[in-house]
Amino acid sequence: MIVKGSFRWKLALGLLAAVAFDTLLQLTWKTTVLQTPADSSPWATLGSVFANPLFLGVIALMTLQFFNWLAVLGQADLSYAKPVVALSYASVPVCSVLMLNEAVDLVEVAGVVLVIVGVWFISQTKPATPETPELS
Repeated sequence: MIVKGSFRWKLALGLLAAVAFDTLLQLTWKTTVLQTPADSSPWATLGSVFANPLFLGVIALMTLQFFNWLAVLGQADLSYAKPVVALSYASVPVCSVLMLNEAVDLVEVAGVVLVIVGVWFISQTKPATPETPELS
């Protein structure tokens, strides 16, 4: 598969959407869990989860994420796409601090920086293995 021109933009948008969907999914999922009652009964927890409209948001985000991922994998190698989408490992902690008031320590900050550096290195490679002409 050769990625050129407009396909490159489609791939970039797909990868960006994958990071955004994963980040939104994790934050929505966490917010949904925070709204469940302290009752440890599995039935009470299950009932409150399904009664929470945010749970429908979780399902919708998972569905969008799934179809976006299919489109991304149609344009890039998994060995390229999955590490780039790992940017959500950086965006989730940042958004958790900003939106959920979670605390981070120096080790987590270093991890976020290393993820970003790793993704930058991977982004410098070709996104798809060139097709080789078949020999007859």
